[in-house]
Amino acid sequence: MDDDERIRAIAGAMLKGLGYTCDLARDGAEALGLYRRYLEVGRPHDAVILDLNVAGGAGGEEAFGGMVALDPDIRAIIATDDEDAAKRCLERGFCGWLAKPFRSADLGRVLKTVTG
Repeated sequence: MDDDERIRAIAGAMLKGLGYTCDLARDGAEALGLYRRYLEVGRPHDAVILDLNVAGGAGGEEAFGGMVALDPDIRAIIATDDEDAAKRCLERGFCGWLAKPFRSADLGRVLKTVTG
């Protein structure tokens, strides 16, 4: 989830290049809706990557709160360049941190760590 269309497109291409399938969301409400829909049909996402700050919408921490209420076992990764905020998110239950800007190798590494 990222509010910047270019970042969403690049991250989607990186994920596909790494062999993953993905859904792309522009804000926390859309990400929560996608997560809920897949959870309801018994196909929860293996992991979610949530941008910390979203202009004009729910950001990563808000989306995480809604997702963890639906699925306490969610594996969420916070994406931010703010180290202090990332630490706070990890303390709240996020499983990983993707430091922005990131490369494909960084993305692959954090996903492998979070999903095992």
